[in-house]
Amino acid sequence: MKVNCRLQASSPFTTLKKDNSTLPINTIFKLPVPVPKWPPGTNFASGEIDLGALHVSQITSFNKVWATYEGGPDNLGATFYEPTSIPEEFFMLGCYGQPNNQTLYGWVLVAKDASLPADPPGLTLPIDYTLVWSSESQKIKQDDVGYIWLPVPPDGYTSVGHIVTTSPQKPPIDKVRVVRSVLTESVETDTWIWGANDGFNIYSLRPMERGIKALGISVGTFIAKKDGEEMSLSCLKNLNLSYPSMPNLDQVQALIQAYAPVVYFHPDEKYFPSSVSWFFQNGALLYTKGQESNPVLIAQDGSNLPQNGSNDGNYWIDLPTDKNASDSLKKGNLQSAESYIHIKPALGGTFTDIAVWIFYPFNGTGKIN
Repeated sequence: MKVNCRLQASSPFTTLKKDNSTLPINTIFKLPVPVPKWPPGTNFASGEIDLGALHVSQITSFNKVWATYEGGPDNLGATFYEPTSIPEEFFMLGCYGQPNNQTLYGWVLVAKDASLPADPPGLTLPIDYTLVWSSESQKIKQDDVGYIWLPVPPDGYTSVGHIVTTSPQKPPIDKVRVVRSVLTESVETDTWIWGANDGFNIYSLRPMERGIKALGISVGTFIAKKDGEEMSLSCLKNLNLSYPSMPNLDQVQALIQAYAPVVYFHPDEKYFPSSVSWFFQNGALLYTKGQESNPVLIAQDGSNLPQNGSNDGNYWIDLPTDKNASDSLKKGNLQSAESYIHIKPALGGTFTDIAVWIFYPFNGTGKIN
């Protein structure tokens, strides 16, 4: 392998350049088929999400800023980018980075201030930059010297991303925006992107609180810090609780049509799914703690099931006590089987979770051949 070395008189390290064209990150991830055109309605898949005080847009086009070719997952290094093709009136919030052992798949959010002319505004300029880390003294394979900067926000504001450069000069103040603190949420580290030998590591970020009711939104940026240091960044927060970016019913049906899983059964399968109502109609029993000898049949519509919405261990469902009825119910009924679709907001309503449930009266006995 031919390796070209370039010595910089101003730096004690050697920058190594080689052919890294075969790295996975040099291939852009693509879905196997094009994304369908969705039915109209709401702001789903519109390219812009209304968070209340801010509007955000997802950017997947990047300019490469700096790369290293060792360390990190599989010892292949990592590459760092800044977003391009930013829509008018939107501003960069931070750079993107990922390990070189994966195809380029990432994104970052850019933001527009929808709170104007409110005072204070949702976005503002940083007042300075702090140098978080530099590769200048690192004896690593890299295409240049990398510098990672933290925007210094004014009081009442928070940074949500780092800036990466190949110059020791501070970035321009107007290169990035910081966010009003009340529009942000706490974050935690997610996956490891890269690390140096001095205890410095780079991680992707995710909201600390996640779930259906959580309002934190991933920005797509990364955190650069030494282990044990406090988090210097935050994520965004959705104040628009109407979730206008969630799909409507027509769009959900189109999503299911495009991406629903296909279920295949083994030729020797004995136990099949059924609908829940078929299971109830054909002898399923409701047991009550302390009254185990007196189970009751479950109504076809489930109306006599406990309705308090919690599992306190006082009730459970089982098969009929009659062996023939039990064996018959175990087999299920494929003709009645249905898919139960659950649509849930994720990451502050900027993502949509689609959970597909298939009900089996009996999941079969385990055995080892």
